Amino acid sequence: MSDADEELGDQQESIQGANLQFDGEQDGVPERELKSRLSKLFMHRGAVRRAYLAKVRYGESSSGVALCLSSDLDSAGETVENVASIFAEMFGTHEHLDILFLSNEQEAELSSRCAAFFDSSLPGRTSPAHEI
Repeated sequence: MSDADEELGDQQESIQGANLQFDGEQDGVPERELKSRLSKLFMHRGAVRRAYLAKVRYGESSSGVALCLSSDLDSAGETVENVASIFAEMFGTHEHLDILFLSNEQEAELSSRCAAFFDSSLPGRTSPAHEI
């Protein structure tokens, strides 16, 4: 295991979905650049079906931004490593991004509040609302 793998493993933690709430899309200039770079990654890797950058709340006291993925869980570790690398390059290692692998129920709830910025079923792979 590399130093990067060990560091990533130390930062990972499981989030249970019982108190998870989606509050809409996170968007702005840096977020659009992140979405563009992640879309390129997902186009080449093929494991992600849809991706969302969403404002989330974990219960009553904690909130943040999460990359929410409808994905093949067999490649989750590689996906997390690749996303973490892009995110750290853009924002530094002092920032963090939660990465959530969505259940079908969670994706149904999220998609009613937030458009996917990447959809592997679309010809250009990015959602029309997120073309850059």
